[in-house]
Amino acid sequence: MSEPIIHYFFVQSPWSFFGFRRAVEIAKKHGVDIIHKPCRAADVWEHGGGVPLAKRPLPRQEYRLVELKRWSDHLGIPINLHPKYFPADETLAARTIIAVQDDGRDVSDLTETLMGDIWLRERDISLPATVREALVSNGLSTEYLENADLPAIANIYDANCQSARNRNIFGVPTYFVGNEMFWGQDRLDFVERAVAQNI
Repeated sequence: MSEPIIHYFFVQSPWSFFGFRRAVEIAKKHGVDIIHKPCRAADVWEHGGGVPLAKRPLPRQEYRLVELKRWSDHLGIPINLHPKYFPADETLAARTIIAVQDDGRDVSDLTETLMGDIWLRERDISLPATVREALVSNGLSTEYLENADLPAIANIYDANCQSARNRNIFGVPTYFVGNEMFWGQDRLDFVERAVAQNI
């Protein structure tokens, strides 16, 4: 059995946004599963020594914008460098993704829609109305929005965060193929190589 790609991400991470569709396409190309694990930034940064954007030194904040623009141009993926609703509380969006996933449905399109709501469409993913419209636009029941508040779904979200800590993740996106870790959307070539070697 081929190893799946395990994908840890924050819904509102621009780097996760850049890597998302490419990771999905790698999995599809090689006929392997990709398992998306949304997790909380605070948990990952606390364990791995990361610093929230607003608390980073100004030179690092400024260079982040340079790199985002550089990668946007390189990948041909448009991005708004100064979105109106960032940072946002992504709890509802992440739990809704998990609720859909827990029902055995593919969450790739929904996740990409919610990411695009931040980085392309100036929408606030903390609002139930935004998440509801993302569900509807992807042909998914709005019942998943209600299920996002269920304790079982919250427990899965917590488990994703604990799993990220256990695997010593310090940033996103982070991908695993077997026990091999790859941090960053710029490591996807290496992810694909590992997937190909494990088929």
